[in-house]
Amino acid sequence: MIKIEKDKLGLQDYFYIGYLYLIILGIVSDAIFYGIFGVTYLNYTTILDALISPISLLANNWVLSLVLIFMFGLLYLYLTRWMPKLYKYFRVKKWYQKIYNIEKWDKRYAKMGDKNNLLPALMFLFFLLFVSMRTGMGIGMKHKYQSKEIIPNYTLVFKDNQQLDVRKIGQNSAYFFYFIPGEAEITATPISDNLKQIKRLKKKKK
Repeated sequence: MIKIEKDKLGLQDYFYIGYLYLIILGIVSDAIFYGIFGVTYLNYTTILDALISPISLLANNWVLSLVLIFMFGLLYLYLTRWMPKLYKYFRVKKWYQKIYNIEKWDKRYAKMGDKNNLLPALMFLFFLLFVSMRTGMGIGMKHKYQSKEIIPNYTLVFKDNQQLDVRKIGQNSAYFFYFIPGEAEITATPISDNLKQIKRLKKKKK
């Protein structure tokens, strides 16, 4: 087995790792999100869709982006500042020494202080945070559409010039996912083969 030392990772290696990270993040988060609606998303996606999905979601939803950045910032401070200080404070307490193996935890915190170990930990935490928020979005949407009337926000113009008002759930390079008012099942329509135009409806003033 070839062992790659962390110190020898170059820019191309980090680019490749980031590339794989975004693909896995996109596939897992989208598969869970659409799976909540009963859609097997892997049948409708490509590697490119998975790659740009997290970036597109954050770019198009600034509220989600701010919440995610805020929560990730708190996690970063907790791991790098607050948790080590708390450990230093408690490790000298006799009751704490009776509960935990101090030598074992000293080694763990020493590893956490290493920047080479910190990056994978932060990537893993961001992964969990992003997937959890995507799951929450799916559950929230499903509950909302099951308990309230579905209000269309897009008009689909098909190639035969027929028009359909729908509620958009999501979109990738090949498919448009939506609810038709009055129906309980989500619909996936191929964009290039069926749609001529996608129009966003203006919100009605109350």
